[in-house]
Amino acid sequence: MKETGQRAVFSFALHFMARYVHLAAMNCIFCQIVNRQKPAKVYFEDEEIIVFADILPKAEIHLLVLPKAHYPDLQDIPDDLLLKLFVRIRAMAAELGIEDNYRLQLNNGPKSGQIIPHIHFHFLSNEPGVKLRLEQR
Repeated sequence: MKETGQRAVFSFALHFMARYVHLAAMNCIFCQIVNRQKPAKVYFEDEEIIVFADILPKAEIHLLVLPKAHYPDLQDIPDDLLLKLFVRIRAMAAELGIEDNYRLQLNNGPKSGQIIPHIHFHFLSNEPGVKLRLEQR
């Protein structure tokens, strides 16, 4: 009987967490961009990752690299998806010819300055003359 009660509590907790994540994602501007509810200038997109221009750029090139699935911060994202983000970042640097002239920034949590609770990396460079092919959608 005790095991049944524990299962019920565990089941309730899972349901609550799933609902919380769903609600958080519904209110997340990045999730809205992923779901095409908000516009963005997209540089790259596949099944798991999206890269788009920051609306308040702090460099000549300022792209946001993030998983399409909603993960609030670095502690939440699965390792295999995190690796895919880094592989994409390295590929972008090569595509743009700026392998030795870019920086990455991650603000992890509100105390670090993370404003939108959806993990994302800022990909920045001031390399002159780089042309980005961005698709407005």
